[in-house]
Amino acid sequence: MTCVSVNWQAAIGCVPVEWQRWLHAALAYRMAEIGQATLSNIASILSRAAQAELNPLRESQIIDLRDRFSITEFSILVSFVVFWHDCESLQQRPDQALIDAYAAMPRKKLSGRDVILSLDPEEGPFTLQEQNALHQWSHEAFCHDVLDPERYLYLQLLMVYGQRGIQLRKCVFDDFIRTERGYKIRLFWAKQRYDDGGFRKKYETFNLDADLYATVQAYQSLVLARLKLEFPGRADWDRAIKHVPLFRRKLATGTSYVSPLPVITDNIDLNSLEHGPNPDFHVTQAITLNWLKQIEKMDSFPISTRTHKPLRITRGHRFRHTLGTDLSNAGLDEWSIAHALMHRKTTTVRKYRQVSAELMKLIDAKMSGHLALVVNAFSGTIVTDRESAKNGFRADRQIQDLAVCGSDAACHLDTPLSCYGCRKFQPLLHADHAASLERMERYRAQSIDNDKVTGAIWDRAILACRRVILDCRSLISKREISRGDV
Repeated sequence: MTCVSVNWQAAIGCVPVEWQRWLHAALAYRMAEIGQATLSNIASILSRAAQAELNPLRESQIIDLRDRFSITEFSILVSFVVFWHDCESLQQRPDQALIDAYAAMPRKKLSGRDVILSLDPEEGPFTLQEQNALHQWSHEAFCHDVLDPERYLYLQLLMVYGQRGIQLRKCVFDDFIRTERGYKIRLFWAKQRYDDGGFRKKYETFNLDADLYATVQAYQSLVLARLKLEFPGRADWDRAIKHVPLFRRKLATGTSYVSPLPVITDNIDLNSLEHGPNPDFHVTQAITLNWLKQIEKMDSFPISTRTHKPLRITRGHRFRHTLGTDLSNAGLDEWSIAHALMHRKTTTVRKYRQVSAELMKLIDAKMSGHLALVVNAFSGTIVTDRESAKNGFRADRQIQDLAVCGSDAACHLDTPLSCYGCRKFQPLLHADHAASLERMERYRAQSIDNDKVTGAIWDRAILACRRVILDCRSLISKREISRGDV
């Protein structure tokens, strides 16, 4: 057995002298329940808190503690403080107010770095426009045999239910149910290990779309036919099919690639599927992640209007973030959101409640300049005066006092609001583009009142207008410097 030293003397220095013996006792009690290595981690965290002169018993320093440690380390610290509070054998313990303060503190260090609260375009929730594009593409790709049934169903379940990949990988055909009250799906909790006591131990039942149920049943028939063809006599497949994974392991570890892949890995325990699901036949995380990477690279895969790159579907829990945000915008309470995402508590879903239309506006204002530069929505040309612009002499190509249209063909865009994203748009250097931006933002604010999700989507014209304003300021500043005015 490997022994791990625990520097408890340095650890107890994080609290006042009158509390140190009680902290020492709490560490001793904790050691009786956890491993020595885990206790060593707790002691290390407390020691570093002492070095930084941070007291975990002082409510005013909780934020500093959170910023000092990683998310995992801060969680370990919180768990220990809660244990100390619950340890009735100790006379001096942290009070309930401190425990409540720890519980209310988000584990993320800065909300601006949180992919949900910052609406990160690559890791945060999808916009409604991106969701619609992804749904439409996946259906068309499936209908045209670009996506095979297995990958199509995996992507569909991610989009619809927003669960973790490990939960979907546990699915078997028998989890798709037809009842008198409609179609249902069983989804198993993710926090269980693939062992005898935890695999598919606890589940929740959700509603299932009739078309998706029909697709699964048709796919089941195809898989059943291949099982009988490829592994005849190895199992009673009519009986075993209900326990066959929806997403199956195809090759044994170390087996070289063969084409076409078998419908399931060749295992001596194939007949075990007659009696129940077997984790040995379920697909691995590496395989499903590779599916998503390959999907991102497919031709005609949807492009994000925010990044001008293919949508990222391999990053973190984007589908969970999207479902949580959409449910919050739909007005669901925290417990309903937690149930949909299969969380035991509401603490982790509170961030979705924070992503309100008002917060989106604040993030919009804070990040407007940065996004305008990154997205590069403006593709036209800034001109100093009408004479230097293409069509500058044509009266029918003047766009109010703001710009000149460089197109020779007539268009029916909503001038000037829709013009800022056009490559033929030639904004005047000294025009009042800020007034156009104010009008656009006012229109978007009105749409937010009617539809929070749609109203919060980044509008390309607004970003283009912001870019024009930034570029005009930069050009004017450079001209003033060159003339010696500054």
